[in-house]
Amino acid sequence: MNLNSRQKLILEKLLHKYESSKTYKGENSVRQTFSILPTDVYPKYNDDFEDVNLIEDFEKELKNLESENLISTESRDRHIVKIIANTTDDYWPKVRNILGVKERKLQQQEELNFFRSFLSKNSVIVDFCKTQISRIEADKKATYPLEESANIINLLDYILSDHPEILERELSIEVLHDSKKWEKIYRTKVCKILQESGSFHEIIDGLEETKEIYDTILENLNVYKNPSYIYFKGNAKIKFADGRIINVAQNKALALPSTEVSAIDEIDILNKSVMTVENLTSFNRVRGTNVFFLYLSGYHNSVKQILLKKIFDQNQHKNVSYYHFGDIDPDGFYILENLRKKTGIDFKPYCMDVENLEKYRNYAKPFESNDFKKAESLIALEKYVDIATYMLNNKVKLEQEIISWMNPEISI
Repeated sequence: MNLNSRQKLILEKLLHKYESSKTYKGENSVRQTFSILPTDVYPKYNDDFEDVNLIEDFEKELKNLESENLISTESRDRHIVKIIANTTDDYWPKVRNILGVKERKLQQQEELNFFRSFLSKNSVIVDFCKTQISRIEADKKATYPLEESANIINLLDYILSDHPEILERELSIEVLHDSKKWEKIYRTKVCKILQESGSFHEIIDGLEETKEIYDTILENLNVYKNPSYIYFKGNAKIKFADGRIINVAQNKALALPSTEVSAIDEIDILNKSVMTVENLTSFNRVRGTNVFFLYLSGYHNSVKQILLKKIFDQNQHKNVSYYHFGDIDPDGFYILENLRKKTGIDFKPYCMDVENLEKYRNYAKPFESNDFKKAESLIALEKYVDIATYMLNNKVKLEQEIISWMNPEISI
């Protein structure tokens, strides 16, 4: 039987009505009929200005379905007002066979079994599967078709695992066996699940653009659109496992591919201090005679964390001091706390104090809605209380670029 898309849509809607009914659930003792309106599949059917030929084509399609005993119609004034399922004993199996779909109860059970099989995975996947199970048990459709859900789970499983740096197209090939499917179908869906999981609230709080939020989450999980680099400058000697040696010169910035970090065997810091810098403009501007600088790019990712831990572990005998230079705003101090927590290194804030905020008050920016909550949280946690209180009371914050511009020479 060769049906067009609109004829199949008619059968789909009738089947949906039946499988959503008390009759299908065995809760109805009264014989039901199942019908839809012509406008459910052809919205302009009752439009006085619609092309008569198109209306005639639609009515021919209905007559064709009637000739196959799949529907009957009810008319008024030679105008069809109702499309009715022709519910003989073998009708619904016949409709499912035409549409190539399984019985709803069977399909629901298969979906439940599928999602339950992943309840021992990581918490993000478990929460996703529990949501789908709840929807199905409430007689609702899963958020995505089963094939899409399977791919989403496989993507989440890979992304949240301990994996080397991977580019997004490579991820698409690795998991989906197609270089474009990730971007075209799954990126937004997976990133939305990750965002809503709450696991990344700290690093995305305050970000407004969806693209920036998704990029930040993925980069935190070692997934990049393009190869990532770590920028640094200062006196140091880096030895790689294969024997290569890089001598880093003072105030001459270098960029190292993130994939090279795992190959570093030794990193010998020849300065008295190590300073992470939040923003690239400030990193490019600052210089110092005895400071090794590393560009952090907001919240650091796992690769920078590994590099910083290597620096700390291999230079402990030198009594190197560690500083962080960032924005004087609540988020800047959350970045500092995240850095301290994830690396275990006692980074001290540099120029992130009341004195500098007062000094450059003319360049200060007003607080935004999310700043108030973060400043209050810092005070409640007894972290950076003096500067947090000053910012909160005066409702101002300062970007670090003005400080690095006015005072580029770092002396610690």
